[in-house]
Amino acid sequence: MSASFHHRRDLACSPATAWRLLTDPEQMNRWSAAPIALSDNGIGDRPDGMGALRVVTLPGGRSRLREVVELAEFPRRFVYRVHDGGPLLLSHRGEQTIEATPSGCRLTWSVELRLAGGLSRPIARSIAKQVGASLDALAALAPGEPDSDDPGPPADRPATLTRSELATLRGAAFESLDAQIGIADRLAAAGDPKQWFARVYQYVTQEMIAVADRPEALRNPDWVLALIPVFHDYFTANLAAYEDGGPCTPAWQRAWSLCEREDPDHPERPVMRGLLAGVSAHIDDDLPHALADVAAARYPDRDLREFRPDYLRLAPVFTAASDHLLADLPRSHKPWWTPIAARVHPQVRDDLLGRKGFHVGRQRLKAFAAARAAVVQS
Repeated sequence: MSASFHHRRDLACSPATAWRLLTDPEQMNRWSAAPIALSDNGIGDRPDGMGALRVVTLPGGRSRLREVVELAEFPRRFVYRVHDGGPLLLSHRGEQTIEATPSGCRLTWSVELRLAGGLSRPIARSIAKQVGASLDALAALAPGEPDSDDPGPPADRPATLTRSELATLRGAAFESLDAQIGIADRLAAAGDPKQWFARVYQYVTQEMIAVADRPEALRNPDWVLALIPVFHDYFTANLAAYEDGGPCTPAWQRAWSLCEREDPDHPERPVMRGLLAGVSAHIDDDLPHALADVAAARYPDRDLREFRPDYLRLAPVFTAASDHLLADLPRSHKPWWTPIAARVHPQVRDDLLGRKGFHVGRQRLKAFAAARAAVVQS
């Protein structure tokens, strides 16, 4: 169950000045009870630009919320989302709207959050109290602030594709999915243990298409659909090279080698090791290249950071793909913790597994940063 809270404050300053105080971490630290640190700028190389990353340290210092700026409509509307708030925080979205008034402006700050274990309401009450106290400090600070002449961050430019163009991208994505199904089926028919990673790769593609098909889920579904065939080409090229005895990347060489290993006493162990190695090869090796390739080919005039909110929204597809595979595995190949995992929220499970092996969320952030650096250097 989710919980929400809303705060309103009349501020004796212009909307542009209020925007600066509300969205720049350096200014926010003048009134916020929770310290805010900028991790990376968004578009326009600004802390308030779409795609900016910041970290909020809650009072007490033990909990941190990692946020991404999802929308910046200067000076009226600012939306952020917590993409990593620990295993118990399932969702957290904040929206700030600013309206001009005769004496300055009116701020409305709305937050909706959801936690595991029935904690949503008590945590929301606690955060609401802290935010309210911080806004009282902001209201006291605002009258002495000089008017801001900052033009604000650039607006994002989501692509305006025709239905035909979007259908073409979707068709290419499904062609990749069909090819991946064929690969997994071929390996399964041959009794090849590489089938398990091939199958989970198929499920990742399937889940990406499903997310892109939900109008409310993404701002740039065309970008997600365009990525799928590029991922597919890297995946199939390395598999073909490995099967032919030719050169493939070291990460894929290791992954496919681990996938082929067998342990008669513990058949689940090589399956899990192979899956982790395959996911690592996909995220660490292929993902930065694919992101940079699509940026250069289709979006050369757009800042890659504009797509970061959508990119972070794709994180659950890996969990969903893993769950599909766990359901497919024969009983002898299922890890011992499978029955327990079914009773634990996927985000909690992912966090626990990430501490023992490959942390998908953190590595995906590194992959995006590597892609961004490659785009900037090109």
